Amino acid sequence: MSDGNKSGVVIAQKQYQETMPKLGLELNSRVLVNLNSLGSDKPARLQGEFLGASHYEFLILRLPSIPGLINKLIPRTRVEISFQAKGAVNRCFAEIISYAAKPSLMIFTTYPDRMNVMEVRKDQRVTCALPITLATAYGDGIAVIKDLSKGGCRLMMELTGQSSMRQRTEGDRVVLQGAFSAEGNLVRGVGSVRAAEISGSLMIVGLAFDEGHKAFTEVLAAYLNLVQALE
Repeated sequence: MSDGNKSGVVIAQKQYQETMPKLGLELNSRVLVNLNSLGSDKPARLQGEFLGASHYEFLILRLPSIPGLINKLIPRTRVEISFQAKGAVNRCFAEIISYAAKPSLMIFTTYPDRMNVMEVRKDQRVTCALPITLATAYGDGIAVIKDLSKGGCRLMMELTGQSSMRQRTEGDRVVLQGAFSAEGNLVRGVGSVRAAEISGSLMIVGLAFDEGHKAFTEVLAAYLNLVQALE
Protein backbone atom coordinates (compact mmCIF):
# COMPACT_ATOMS: atom_id res chain seq x y z
CA MET A 1 0.00 0.00 0.00
CA SER A 2 1.38 3.44 -0.91
CA ASP A 3 2.01 6.18 1.64
CA GLY A 4 -0.77 8.21 -0.01
CA ASN A 5 -3.29 5.45 0.54
CA LYS A 6 -2.09 4.94 4.10
CA SER A 7 -2.61 8.59 4.95
CA GLY A 8 -6.09 8.59 3.45
CA VAL A 9 -5.61 11.89 1.63
CA VAL A 10 -5.68 10.57 -1.92
CA ILE A 11 -8.92 11.61 -3.60
CA ALA A 12 -10.53 8.74 -5.49
CA GLN A 13 -11.56 9.70 -9.01
CA LYS A 14 -13.26 6.58 -10.33
CA GLN A 15 -15.54 6.94 -13.31
CA TYR A 16 -18.04 4.34 -14.36
CA GLN A 17 -21.32 3.95 -16.17
CA GLU A 18 -24.32 2.15 -14.82
CA THR A 19 -27.80 1.28 -15.99
CA MET A 20 -30.09 4.00 -14.74
CA PRO A 21 -31.34 3.30 -11.21
CA LYS A 22 -34.21 5.13 -9.57
CA LEU A 23 -33.05 8.75 -9.38
CA GLY A 24 -32.14 9.63 -5.80
CA LEU A 25 -32.09 13.42 -6.12
CA GLU A 26 -33.83 15.41 -3.41
CA LEU A 27 -36.47 17.91 -4.45
CA ASN A 28 -35.12 21.39 -5.24
CA SER A 29 -31.59 20.06 -5.78
CA ARG A 30 -29.46 22.13 -8.11
CA VAL A 31 -28.66 20.71 -11.54
CA LEU A 32 -26.67 21.95 -14.51
CA VAL A 33 -28.48 21.63 -17.84
CA ASN A 34 -26.62 21.79 -21.15
CA LEU A 35 -29.05 22.44 -23.97
CA ASN A 36 -27.93 21.47 -27.47
CA SER A 37 -30.42 23.37 -29.61
CA LEU A 38 -30.70 23.11 -33.39
CA GLY A 39 -28.72 25.68 -35.36
CA SER A 40 -26.42 26.50 -32.44
CA ASP A 41 -22.74 25.54 -32.32
CA LYS A 42 -22.44 26.25 -28.61
CA PRO A 43 -24.70 24.56 -26.03
CA ALA A 44 -26.53 26.76 -23.53
CA ARG A 45 -25.35 26.07 -19.95
CA LEU A 46 -28.20 26.67 -17.52
CA GLN A 47 -28.48 26.47 -13.74
CA GLY A 48 -31.62 24.45 -13.08
CA GLU A 49 -33.56 22.91 -10.23
CA PHE A 50 -34.90 19.38 -9.89
CA LEU A 51 -38.66 19.53 -9.22
CA GLY A 52 -39.60 15.88 -9.43
CA ALA A 53 -39.91 12.74 -11.51
CA SER A 54 -42.21 9.94 -12.52
CA HIS A 55 -39.54 7.32 -12.23
CA TYR A 56 -38.61 5.63 -15.50
CA GLU A 57 -41.03 7.94 -17.34
CA PHE A 58 -39.98 11.60 -17.13
CA LEU A 59 -38.15 14.32 -15.16
CA ILE A 60 -39.31 17.84 -14.29
CA LEU A 61 -36.70 20.61 -14.17
CA ARG A 62 -37.08 24.33 -13.51
CA LEU A 63 -35.00 26.61 -15.75
CA PRO A 64 -34.24 30.33 -15.48
CA SER A 65 -36.52 32.66 -17.42
CA ILE A 66 -34.09 33.91 -20.07
CA PRO A 67 -35.36 35.86 -23.10
CA GLY A 68 -35.48 33.62 -26.15
CA LEU A 69 -34.92 30.38 -24.23
CA ILE A 70 -38.44 29.07 -24.88
CA ASN A 71 -37.73 29.11 -28.60
CA LYS A 72 -34.97 26.55 -28.03
CA LEU A 73 -37.12 24.13 -26.02
CA ILE A 74 -38.08 22.01 -29.00
CA PRO A 75 -39.41 18.48 -28.41
CA ARG A 76 -36.72 15.79 -28.82
CA THR A 77 -33.92 18.31 -28.30
CA ARG A 78 -31.12 16.58 -26.41
CA VAL A 79 -30.08 17.88 -22.99
CA GLU A 80 -27.24 16.92 -20.69
CA ILE A 81 -28.09 16.95 -16.97
CA SER A 82 -25.34 17.06 -14.33
CA PHE A 83 -25.53 17.14 -10.54
CA GLN A 84 -23.60 16.19 -7.43
CA ALA A 85 -24.84 13.45 -5.13
CA LYS A 86 -23.19 11.19 -2.57
CA GLY A 87 -19.74 12.55 -3.25
CA ALA A 88 -19.89 12.00 -7.00
CA VAL A 89 -20.54 14.03 -10.13
CA ASN A 90 -23.44 12.44 -12.01
CA ARG A 91 -24.14 13.08 -15.70
CA CYS A 92 -26.92 11.77 -17.92
CA PHE A 93 -28.66 12.59 -21.19
CA ALA A 94 -32.34 13.02 -21.97
CA GLU A 95 -34.65 14.60 -24.53
CA ILE A 96 -37.15 17.40 -24.07
CA ILE A 97 -40.77 16.23 -24.12
CA SER A 98 -42.48 19.59 -23.53
CA TYR A 99 -42.30 22.73 -21.42
CA ALA A 100 -44.53 24.96 -19.31
CA ALA A 101 -43.92 28.71 -19.15
CA LYS A 102 -46.08 29.39 -16.06
CA PRO A 103 -45.97 29.76 -13.11
CA SER A 104 -42.22 29.41 -13.83
CA LEU A 105 -40.32 27.93 -16.76
CA MET A 106 -40.24 24.14 -16.47
CA ILE A 107 -39.21 21.41 -18.88
CA PHE A 108 -40.31 17.80 -18.97
CA THR A 109 -37.65 15.40 -20.24
CA THR A 110 -37.46 11.71 -20.96
CA TYR A 111 -36.14 9.56 -18.12
CA PRO A 112 -32.45 8.82 -18.82
CA ASP A 113 -31.47 5.18 -19.25
CA ARG A 114 -27.84 5.53 -18.23
CA MET A 115 -25.81 7.50 -15.69
CA ASN A 116 -22.13 8.43 -15.91
CA VAL A 117 -20.69 8.71 -12.41
CA MET A 118 -17.35 10.17 -11.33
CA GLU A 119 -16.51 9.71 -7.68
CA VAL A 120 -14.51 12.63 -6.34
CA ARG A 121 -15.06 12.63 -2.59
CA LYS A 122 -12.06 12.21 -0.37
CA ASP A 123 -13.93 10.54 2.50
CA GLN A 124 -16.79 8.06 2.21
CA ARG A 125 -20.03 9.48 3.56
CA VAL A 126 -22.81 7.67 5.38
CA THR A 127 -26.45 8.70 5.51
CA CYS A 128 -27.99 9.26 8.92
CA ALA A 129 -30.55 11.29 10.85
CA LEU A 130 -28.51 12.49 13.81
CA PRO A 131 -29.92 15.36 15.93
CA ILE A 132 -27.38 17.94 17.10
CA THR A 133 -27.29 21.39 18.67
CA LEU A 134 -25.49 24.32 17.06
CA ALA A 135 -23.86 27.42 18.48
CA THR A 136 -23.03 30.21 16.04
CA ALA A 137 -22.45 33.94 15.97
CA TYR A 138 -26.11 34.27 14.89
CA GLY A 139 -27.51 32.30 17.81
CA ASP A 140 -28.11 28.69 18.79
CA GLY A 141 -30.28 26.11 17.10
CA ILE A 142 -31.20 22.47 16.60
CA ALA A 143 -30.41 20.62 13.37
CA VAL A 144 -30.28 17.11 11.94
CA ILE A 145 -27.20 15.71 10.21
CA LYS A 146 -28.32 13.99 6.99
CA ASP A 147 -24.95 12.66 5.84
CA LEU A 148 -21.59 12.50 7.51
CA SER A 149 -17.91 11.80 6.82
CA LYS A 150 -14.59 12.26 8.61
CA GLY A 151 -14.17 15.61 6.91
CA GLY A 152 -17.60 17.16 7.30
CA CYS A 153 -21.37 16.81 7.13
CA ARG A 154 -24.56 18.08 5.55
CA LEU A 155 -27.19 19.21 8.00
CA MET A 156 -30.74 20.54 7.78
CA MET A 157 -32.62 22.84 10.12
CA GLU A 158 -36.00 24.54 10.27
CA LEU A 159 -35.96 28.32 10.52
CA THR A 160 -38.71 30.38 12.10
CA GLY A 161 -39.73 33.80 10.83
CA GLN A 162 -36.81 36.15 10.28
CA SER A 163 -34.34 33.97 12.17
CA SER A 164 -30.85 35.46 12.34
CA MET A 165 -29.58 32.05 11.23
CA ARG A 166 -30.57 33.08 7.70
CA GLN A 167 -27.51 35.36 7.70
CA ARG A 168 -25.13 32.43 7.95
CA THR A 169 -22.64 32.44 5.06
CA GLU A 170 -19.59 30.57 3.81
CA GLY A 171 -16.69 30.67 6.26
CA ASP A 172 -18.79 31.16 9.39
CA ARG A 173 -17.67 29.16 12.41
CA VAL A 174 -20.03 26.64 14.00
CA VAL A 175 -19.80 24.63 17.22
CA LEU A 176 -21.87 21.45 17.10
CA GLN A 177 -22.70 18.97 19.82
CA GLY A 178 -24.28 15.56 19.48
CA ALA A 179 -24.33 11.95 20.69
CA PHE A 180 -22.07 10.14 18.24
CA SER A 181 -22.06 6.87 20.17
CA ALA A 182 -24.40 4.18 21.47
CA GLU A 183 -23.70 5.35 25.02
CA GLY A 184 -25.28 8.70 24.24
CA ASN A 185 -22.36 10.77 25.51
CA LEU A 186 -22.35 14.28 24.04
CA VAL A 187 -19.28 15.26 22.03
CA ARG A 188 -18.43 18.73 20.78
CA GLY A 189 -16.86 19.54 17.43
CA VAL A 190 -16.03 22.69 15.48
CA GLY A 191 -16.47 23.37 11.80
CA SER A 192 -16.77 26.02 9.08
CA VAL A 193 -19.67 26.61 6.71
CA ARG A 194 -18.78 25.57 3.15
CA ALA A 195 -22.23 26.01 1.59
CA ALA A 196 -25.65 27.19 2.73
CA GLU A 197 -28.98 27.09 0.91
CA ILE A 198 -32.39 28.28 2.08
CA SER A 199 -35.69 27.09 0.65
CA GLY A 200 -38.62 28.60 2.52
CA SER A 201 -38.18 27.69 6.18
CA LEU A 202 -35.62 24.93 5.46
CA MET A 203 -31.90 25.60 5.60
CA ILE A 204 -29.31 23.12 4.28
CA VAL A 205 -25.72 23.65 5.41
CA GLY A 206 -22.51 21.94 4.38
CA LEU A 207 -19.87 21.92 7.14
CA ALA A 208 -16.16 21.12 7.02
CA PHE A 209 -14.83 19.90 10.37
CA ASP A 210 -11.74 21.47 11.90
CA GLU A 211 -8.73 19.22 12.30
CA GLY A 212 -6.97 18.95 15.62
CA HIS A 213 -9.96 18.14 17.85
CA LYS A 214 -8.74 14.69 18.90
CA ALA A 215 -11.70 13.64 21.08
CA PHE A 216 -14.24 14.55 18.40
CA THR A 217 -12.19 12.93 15.61
CA GLU A 218 -11.87 9.63 17.51
CA VAL A 219 -15.56 9.42 18.44
CA LEU A 220 -16.58 10.37 14.89
CA ALA A 221 -14.33 7.67 13.37
CA ALA A 222 -15.82 5.02 15.66
CA TYR A 223 -19.37 6.15 14.79
CA LEU A 224 -18.67 6.02 11.05
CA ASN A 225 -17.14 2.54 11.33
CA LEU A 226 -20.22 1.32 13.21
CA VAL A 227 -22.68 2.77 10.69
CA GLN A 228 -20.73 1.42 7.71
CA ALA A 229 -20.60 -2.04 9.31
CA LEU A 230 -24.39 -2.05 9.68
CA GLU A 231 -25.10 -0.98 6.09
